[in-house]
Amino acid sequence: MIYVAVIVAICLAELLIRRYINQNVEEDGQKWGKCGVRLRKYHNYGMANDTLRKRPMLVKIIGVVVVSFLAVVFLFMLTLKGEKAGKWGLALILGGGLANLLERFVHGYVTDYLQFRVPLACLRKLIYNVADLCIFAGTAILFFRELAEAVS
Repeated sequence: MIYVAVIVAICLAELLIRRYINQNVEEDGQKWGKCGVRLRKYHNYGMANDTLRKRPMLVKIIGVVVVSFLAVVFLFMLTLKGEKAGKWGLALILGGGLANLLERFVHGYVTDYLQFRVPLACLRKLIYNVADLCIFAGTAILFFRELAEAVS
């Protein structure tokens, strides 16, 4: 049941981090750190990059459908022997997705707060949160799992 604990831990961590960010960080952000990261509060009312910002109910519906589907797949995956990479990947994705969905229902937006200094101008404006990074990591795990199976 470590996988369920990971989902709960991601949700709790996001709750605490977002509370801190909303109380202590300005929208224009802090100075860039030496490692190329800064905290900058941004309330995202839409999906990635504020897509569908003007359709908040649709954003919630899509979130519920995706998280529900992933939860069913995850529960099925838990019944299988082995499949550790799949379980870890889905736990990370589900934890991040659920954390974002919960905040969207409670506040009507998702607080993003991590901005990275990157060489591509189109990526510099993007702001993330830990839940987003968990979703990315889980997706990468599943991708490389499938790639390894295809090669072997």
